[in-house]
Amino acid sequence: MRKEIECFITTNYYELLNISKKIVKDNQQWAQDLLHFVILELYEKDDIKLHSFDKDTIKYYITTIMRLNWYSKTSQWYYKVMREHKVHVELKDYLNISYQDEKFETELLFEIMETEYTELSWFHKSILDMYLMLNSVSDVSEHTGVPYNTVKRYLIQARKQVKENTLKKI
Repeated sequence: MRKEIECFITTNYYELLNISKKIVKDNQQWAQDLLHFVILELYEKDDIKLHSFDKDTIKYYITTIMRLNWYSKTSQWYYKVMREHKVHVELKDYLNISYQDEKFETELLFEIMETEYTELSWFHKSILDMYLMLNSVSDVSEHTGVPYNTVKRYLIQARKQVKENTLKKI
């Protein structure tokens, strides 16, 4: 990373954080993560080419990188952070787990679900993974060559096992 950019980030961190908050709008918990991800990306870059290294150019450059990472489904941010989060949320929705305690941490719920998920047999886990990525029983069946009803049965079994075991630990 160029020294000018590093100096800009250091002196204008909170301004960049506010810009990040505007970019993510309703998802305020992601603002700091997005900014830090972009800063790490900049540190990993050896050669940054800008026509000038004044404050406005650097600010525009960093803002553009944040916007591209936030809105693009092909960005490194999406693949490393958002996709993983999306799979966890979809798994929670698919399992249809609800709990009484409002203060129960979502992170703890995800941890329990992930532990139970890892205890599934390899076939149940593979079918569930494909279903979460493809969002269709027929697509999973077509992709694997396994009959539709078999895929559906294994998904129901996996869902039931993870849900029951998660609810036991809650």
